[in-house]
Amino acid sequence: MKLIRVKKDNNFTTINNEFIFNKNLSLKAKGLLCHILALPNDWTLYVEEVGKWHKDGKGSIYSAFKELTANGYMKREKVRDEAGKIVKWDYLIFEKPHSDFQDVDNPDVDNQDVDNPDVDNQQLLNTNITKDLIKLNTNNSKTEGIEYPFELNVEAWELWKDFRKKEYRKSYKNLGEKAAIKKLLKLSTSKEIQALILEQSMENGWIGIFALKSEKKRKINDLMNEYNKGLEILNKQFDD
Repeated sequence: MKLIRVKKDNNFTTINNEFIFNKNLSLKAKGLLCHILALPNDWTLYVEEVGKWHKDGKGSIYSAFKELTANGYMKREKVRDEAGKIVKWDYLIFEKPHSDFQDVDNPDVDNQDVDNPDVDNQQLLNTNITKDLIKLNTNNSKTEGIEYPFELNVEAWELWKDFRKKEYRKSYKNLGEKAAIKKLLKLSTSKEIQALILEQSMENGWIGIFALKSEKKRKINDLMNEYNKGLEILNKQFDD
């Protein structure tokens, strides 16, 4: 292998190699962490914004966020006002997995100040952020949408939103979308069920979300029966 490298005098980021060789992380999660570490420390992180810089769909990006969280590289924390009311959620990012995240307010990561890390007098953190990128982040902070829960079938949900917008010119406002997602999650036990529920509404031209009708339930039962039969066949083959 021959690597053609460039002189790193601007537009570069220095990162710890440990997570790159962590076998518990997928390439997708490693790429996401690299992207995040290339941003300034005071950056406001939005999942939707990350998607604007990559070809991956929202579902793929959310699964990468979930993977980093599960492996100790990321934590969401509540930000409260003086009255103790939650005003937003923020992300805490670690280059190395941080067990239990210790003191979330003042994390000790290799004895560095996370808010103002001193890495060779900041020369190694040169990311050369462009005006367009800063504008994008600023705009997102003003028009922040809701953040989808990890258990949501994002692809199916986006299709449902497009359907409502095209067929009925109806778009969710933040509170309405949160309520609809909450209802969908309550009516379902998996992402597959969510997709069937939304598919049912679109097939019938409904503008709302409802519990699965008997036909859809039979479809689920048929699929589960086929799945169980397949497992039985595999188990018999292994036993033989």
